[in-house]
Amino acid sequence: MQERRNYPRLDISVGVSWKKVGSSEQVAESDLTKNIAAGGVCLIVFEKVVLGDILFLELTLPTKQTIVCRGRVVWVRDLGILGKEAQRKFDVGIEFVDISSEDRETIKKFVFSFLR
Repeated sequence: MQERRNYPRLDISVGVSWKKVGSSEQVAESDLTKNIAAGGVCLIVFEKVVLGDILFLELTLPTKQTIVCRGRVVWVRDLGILGKEAQRKFDVGIEFVDISSEDRETIKKFVFSFLR
């Protein structure tokens, strides 16, 4: 299988708040990333999302920098029921679709600072 990613990924847990664009829900979910790249993130979430969903994302890097953007769900993997509270979890691949060039560059620099 050929690698399709345009940016290197960093396996790191970064705080993220998100909600589906167009959702009437006021409070965003708070979950963690599994990895991050300048092109997108992999989230571990407790709510089922579907391919094509657009999410409003607010990522907080360990450097205390905040990235606000929108992303599209490009894949979903059901992790099953995990943990003592028996919650269903999902791996979700998100491609950034609306992110400022400055925020993309911030993520790129953050990832490369660990890969040196």
